Amino acid sequence: MHAKLLFVLLIFGVGLTERGIAAETWGASLFKIKRHDFGRVALGADAEFRFELTNIYDSDIKLLNVRSSCTCSSAKFSTSLLKPGETGAVIVRFNTSGQHLRDKSAVLTVQLEADTTGAGRFDTVQLSVSGYIRPDVVLTPGSIEFGSVPEGATAQRTLQLEYSGRSGWALTKAERSQPFVYAQAEETRREQGRVVYTITAALKENAPAGYFKDVLRFTTNELKPGKSEPIEILVPVQGVVSAPICAKPSPILIGVLAPDETVTKSIVIRSETPFRITQVSASDNRFRFAFANREGLVQLITVSFSAKKMTLKQPQDIADVIRISTDDPRQNMTLNAFVRVVP
Repeated sequence: MHAKLLFVLLIFGVGLTERGIAAETWGASLFKIKRHDFGRVALGADAEFRFELTNIYDSDIKLLNVRSSCTCSSAKFSTSLLKPGETGAVIVRFNTSGQHLRDKSAVLTVQLEADTTGAGRFDTVQLSVSGYIRPDVVLTPGSIEFGSVPEGATAQRTLQLEYSGRSGWALTKAERSQPFVYAQAEETRREQGRVVYTITAALKENAPAGYFKDVLRFTTNELKPGKSEPIEILVPVQGVVSAPICAKPSPILIGVLAPDETVTKSIVIRSETPFRITQVSASDNRFRFAFANREGLVQLITVSFSAKKMTLKQPQDIADVIRISTDDPRQNMTLNAFVRVVP
């Protein structure tokens, strides 16, 4: 058994049994957060939360199963296996479709297995979620989805918020945590206790490349029961800002070579717009490159490294930068390459 997991077991003096304290402890210690309150959620909103877990042990951990005690929520794993040091998540979705209203809660039962000595060690961890699904506020659609937006471009999306209840109800302020997302609400209709808002979210051109997920907070003139704090309406927003050009793998690991050996690898280059590769180079002339002289959205570069005539008494690590030039200077890029030669 690996030392770190063995240490946990010895502290409590019991094995990983279904009733043992240690069985609860090693699995529960993977999670920083085991409870989440969705707060007050609009009907139809896409409410989702990620319970992150990190493998802090020296052995692989398998994520076997997760089930919810209530149909008001569902859950799935982001991955089925966590190697030492890796992080995954239990992704929980709150069901706001209208089948469930007002105060709801659920217990999520997560089953795990630690691959220790070949005979699996099992554990069960319980997570909990709760929330209040408002029947008087409806979002259509349930979130703002930007989809894929090229880096440097702007985008705009809208949804409708409808409230039915007391007269005079209103949205008073919009807040967001990401500086590159702008949001506003415009009242478009009001009659007999019913008000409709059009919510507009704009993605600014300074948004960094990569996936983003945020929550827009709209403060109302309604107070929380028994408190002086205003109630907020949460609107999920997410999207992907795609770089103009990207390479996979990046960095590229050529591998471990013996003297006089040559290894060849491939790099796939993708772009949102057609492009042509004009030159590929590296400082070390033992690298060789081949590519097609054609235009397209996807290009393939063959990278070879030759360790011929290298005489070594100890392993040598070689790191270099591969420079890729295209017919559009905005799409030029670099990536790191690594090689190890062993005698």
